[in-house]
Amino acid sequence: MCQFVETIRIKDGVAMNTRYHIERLNKTRNHFWPSSKPISESELLTDIPQVMGLQKARVVYDASGITLREYHAYTIRDVKSICVVEDNRIDYTWKSTDRKVLTAQRDKAPKYDEVIIIKNGKVTDTSYTNLCFYDGHRWLTPDTPLLKGTMRQHLLDEGKIIASPITKKDIASFEKVALINAMMDLGDLILPISSIDFTPLRI
Repeated sequence: MCQFVETIRIKDGVAMNTRYHIERLNKTRNHFWPSSKPISESELLTDIPQVMGLQKARVVYDASGITLREYHAYTIRDVKSICVVEDNRIDYTWKSTDRKVLTAQRDKAPKYDEVIIIKNGKVTDTSYTNLCFYDGHRWLTPDTPLLKGTMRQHLLDEGKIIASPITKKDIASFEKVALINAMMDLGDLILPISSIDFTPLRI
């Protein structure tokens, strides 16, 4: 049976952006199991540890509903080097617990901390985050992400980033790149464009 997952940022005991997570969860369940009953936002998380600092909540679900909730302390990964990889067949539309298609991209470039995945010439995501690029005035995010992340949508709704077509050739024109996901806000992990190796690695 297919299983899917939501990763939720818990800051000082408070869950962040839960509306976006529950919307995606129910959209996924409705797509794969149209007769499933929607899960309410109050059901998403229970017994959140009331501790200071950053925690990661991992919620696994399937046709039967939520099957697992677990909480762990979270530390942002240290990323200093990024390589561009290409795969025109990759698909990760739904946030599945099966991440083999993403880890396979990461495994292509073991000498680098992370990869930027190019699909049909367009910038998508890294193996675990959405992307934002700073052009000196604005933060732009690719309009072709593999996964429409909750932090990405939150930042779009807040007007802090703008969705735009971004190709591999466009990357060099930017000043900085930011990695964002449910656990990392805009500004938590920013690198200079010079940290990216533009020579693409293919399957």
